[in-house]
Amino acid sequence: MILAKQKKLGGLLTIVLVFLIGMPLSAQLVVQQPVPIGEMLQQGNAQATVEPAFTVDSLSKIFDGNPFTEAGVQDTNRLTITLAFDSNVSFSGSKIYMWTAGTWTLEIANSLDDLDNTTGSYQLLVNQQTHSVFAWDSLEFGAQSARYVRLSLETSQSGTILVGEWVLKGTLTYTALHIYPYPPKVLPGTSLQLKIQLVDEYGNLSPYTLNHPLIWDTEDHTIATVGEFGKLTGLALGSTNVTVRIPDGKLRGSAPVSVLSDFQSPRAEPQTIRVALIIQDPIVDTVNNKRIHEVWRWQSPSALIEQIVDDFYRASGGAIVYDVVETHDSDFIFTTLDGQYMSRDTLIYFFTPSNGVLYGHVPGHLQYLAEDEGRVAFDYVGLVDYYNLDEKRNSGQIHEVWVYTFPFGGMYESRLVGPNGFWCNSPPQPHPGLDYLLPVMGWNYERGVAEALHSYGHRVESVMRQVYGRWDPNAAEPNNWELFTRIDKDHPGEAQVGNIHFPPNGQSDYDYANSRSVTCYADNWKRYPYLLDQHRTLNCSEWNCDQRDYMKWWFNHLPRYQGVYEGVLNNWWHYVVKYEEAVALADSLNSLPLKIETLPADLLPQGFLLEQNFPNPFNPETTIRFQIPRSQRVLLRVYNVLGQEVQTLVDRKLAPGRYQIKFDGKDLPSGVYYLRLHAGNFRQTRKMLLLK
Repeated sequence: MILAKQKKLGGLLTIVLVFLIGMPLSAQLVVQQPVPIGEMLQQGNAQATVEPAFTVDSLSKIFDGNPFTEAGVQDTNRLTITLAFDSNVSFSGSKIYMWTAGTWTLEIANSLDDLDNTTGSYQLLVNQQTHSVFAWDSLEFGAQSARYVRLSLETSQSGTILVGEWVLKGTLTYTALHIYPYPPKVLPGTSLQLKIQLVDEYGNLSPYTLNHPLIWDTEDHTIATVGEFGKLTGLALGSTNVTVRIPDGKLRGSAPVSVLSDFQSPRAEPQTIRVALIIQDPIVDTVNNKRIHEVWRWQSPSALIEQIVDDFYRASGGAIVYDVVETHDSDFIFTTLDGQYMSRDTLIYFFTPSNGVLYGHVPGHLQYLAEDEGRVAFDYVGLVDYYNLDEKRNSGQIHEVWVYTFPFGGMYESRLVGPNGFWCNSPPQPHPGLDYLLPVMGWNYERGVAEALHSYGHRVESVMRQVYGRWDPNAAEPNNWELFTRIDKDHPGEAQVGNIHFPPNGQSDYDYANSRSVTCYADNWKRYPYLLDQHRTLNCSEWNCDQRDYMKWWFNHLPRYQGVYEGVLNNWWHYVVKYEEAVALADSLNSLPLKIETLPADLLPQGFLLEQNFPNPFNPETTIRFQIPRSQRVLLRVYNVLGQEVQTLVDRKLAPGRYQIKFDGKDLPSGVYYLRLHAGNFRQTRKMLLLK
């Protein structure tokens, strides 16, 4: 079984990071690494001033890692770029890639006044060094640290200055290797592919990109073994430790391993989604007072909704609870023909059959007008405005809209209306009144529950493609979404859960009744993110060879668990129903509100300090205070006596000041715990005692 390559987390420290109590601080490896200027500018940790302003493209091109994308100015012989960082950055060299010939000068200082006036902390590192066209020019000048860096470029040629890339070459100290998923869990006779991240001096996690080979081992080979590439195999029930190191031992990592008879990942809290239901089902038989669905003996929209709500609850294992909080069943129709709203009389015309035919690919029929000529559409903006759905979405009264309409009513199966939309089985629809995205499902009552679930499934596929940024079934190094949707047709012997059109054993579209048996890894997704190599033989009897039952089977395998893995929530349902909220949660998970003591500048802390918690001993709450003298990335974590992380209290960049936070041990057993503050090169640990 091929597992996904880890996704770069950036600022999201969303996987458990373990600092073993007593780990020697001498275990470290110093590597040269560019200062991530582009990322810092994007995240607001640095600001740039360009004089004169660029006339060719933008500053981002100079820090995108590609020397063949340029930015610059025309009609001038001089260009300066001044970088202002939130805190001092360290570097030991600089290199530039120019598209025009000339000279470059590099200056640094700890204040803008010093830089402008060449006083105090000012240093001239490079003085009018000549650079060539379409070539790197590089200089080393020893370790430096500064808040302000200025690059000045001059040319005597055409009066145009074009820069391909500018790099500050710094160093970074790696302190440990982090093993994940953490803590590893396997079943006897199964294997789990372990992954590695580098832990740097600031507590950041990054992909393992070193050339050093990794040496793996376990302490008890009767419980579990690990191969040279990190494949952990369970042998017998019990516990042991897995270790990893580079050959010289400068970087090491360790994690406790559990070999269990079985396990499931803990469930995420259920999501309740409030729905506004819009029914387009006007009376078209005025003699007998019958609606469209009654005239053609289709199912009642209300009856369909009840079944859909129940199916989603059961298929998601209770992860989502749909609640229809308002229903609108009026004669107003938001379907348009040639840009004009269709009236009831227009519908009566189209739903009065000619020669016994209601619709078809025949000129003049509704299906022909909709599918062949494209003259039928649905007014999403008009719908939102008519029922004030934008105000209701902004206030949280509703989360999404379901529309049940007649066949060929011009709707997409699903659509995102509002700001920052993306493809969701249809192009996004802007709306000026919406502050948040509003998903709109479009169903028709000619079809049944199976088809409604099918449409919703395409919504899930679109959202998860957006989350992972890719959906390539044949990717050599698949992400977890690509693994989830694998089918035997594309990867013989490696099928997982499949997709909406293709079940794991399917050979063609809608092949839900295929009785062919295949090897399948679908059962592993109940333990996500622990994707073991456990597999079994499966065919369509798994879902009764029925489309509706396959949809429910497929939905039932979507991860719905607590936590975050490689920057993505382990509860994929959250993205589907509340995308923006899920993104924000992934970004802020493990980060609790802090109370900061506001201080005048002259009273700001002069040093780092982690105070002893109070009260201590405590039951179950205690207060923790710490201080930092400058803007810094801060990690504050609680560990048990085995060195296992219990909880991350703080994991983000903080401004200078004194902070206070509560720690609640209500779910923990009595015992000794360790509180550790990690800010820059500063580390401090306090012992806490929980007595119940």
